[in-house]
Formats: sequence, structure tokens, C-alpha cells
Amino acid sequence: MAVVEIEKKDNVYIVTLNDPERGNAINAEALSAHRKVLTELEAVTENSAVVVASSDEKSWCVGLDFEWIQGQSADQFENTFRELEEVFGRWALLALPTVACLNGHCLAGGAVFASALDFRIMREDRGWFAFTEIDVKIPLSPILYELADLLPNKQTVRELLLTGRRIGGADAKKMGAVDECHSLEKLMPRALEIAEELSQKDHKTYNAMKQLLKQKLVRQIKLEIES
Repeated sequence: MAVVEIEKKDNVYIVTLNDPERGNAINAEALSAHRKVLTELEAVTENSAVVVASSDEKSWCVGLDFEWIQGQSADQFENTFRELEEVFGRWALLALPTVACLNGHCLAGGAVFASALDFRIMREDRGWFAFTEIDVKIPLSPILYELADLLPNKQTVRELLLTGRRIGGADAKKMGAVDECHSLEKLMPRALEIAEELSQKDHKTYNAMKQLLKQKLVRQIKLEIES
């Protein structure tokens, strides 16, 4: 089975992060699987939406796979960041509406990934949302920062980036890191409900609005390409 899987239910594509042994940590295999899924989604032209969920009861995505990056040279690690920027950037600018269904821990690169998506709903009684980069001594790149800064509450972005504070679902909702929080039983049904509503929006118009909302990210990506 792939570590990232995709299926369609009515008008909604359900993307499932499916590597529970590693907490859906991001490594070469995961990046390759994300690219495959993104290529499929980027070819969609009809009105649709996407939910990104996890098969792991404990974690949504815990960020980089430390076993994978251990021993990487400076050049190799720089390339790892470039790959993260590419994949997360494609998720952020995907023309379709996207909803993150956060059923567990969403840490470091996982929190950046969740921030890249259009909407986030989180389990209210379990799991942490946190940018832990400051504690593991891995600062974000400009593009990854712009992805994190897509969260609507800039005070929250500043606090979480500079402190590494871990917040649960209720605090994440209060601080604007997520849009809603629910019990586990209600989480996926609500994510699908939101996605189904968004799937009724005109595909081209939605994409145009998304590009406007995320234009700082678009500019940063262009700067990186031109440099």
C-alpha cells in the first residue's frame, strides 16, 4: 500500500496519509507519493474538493523523518528543503479547495503542510499542533515561512514559530490555527461536509481567489526560481 493514498467519494477526493509506523513522517518515499497524488489532482478540471486525512490514530503528520535526514550532508539537506518547498507549494496552490482533517499530532513540517491547505479542522481532545523547528534547531526557509504564514492569525504564527508551543484542538481553534475542532467521531464527517460544500464552488473562480489570497507565497516562489 502507498504511504499516501487517494480515492474519490462523490465530489470529494480523500487523500489519506498512510504511514502510521512513522506518524506519516516526511521522507523520500512520502514525497514521491505526494507528487503522484498531486499530479492526479492537478489534472482535475471539474468542480471538486480535497480532504487530507490520516490512517494513524495518533498522528496526522509529525514532520520530517529524522531517521531519513540523519547523516545528510549540508547539500543533501538543502535539497530536502527544496523538495519540501516544491511539494508543499503545490499543495498550497492546488486549484481545488483543500481541507485538512487533523485527527492527531501535527508537528513541525506537518504543521507547515496543514497551514498550506485552505481549511483545517482538528480533533478537540487529542493531538498537538506546533511548529517545533525552533526546538530542533532547524529554521524555516523563506518559502516554508510563507506557507506557515498562511494561517490567518499572524499573532499566532509569531508566537508558535518563536516558542515552539504545542496547542491542542480547543486552543488551536481559539488562536485561529484551525477553523473548527470536533470529537473524533464528528471530525471526518464534518471535513467531508465542508469539502462537499466547497466542491460546489466554480473551479476557476475558486482558484483565482486562492491565488490572490496566497500571492505573497507565489511571489516568494518566483523569487526562488529566478535567483
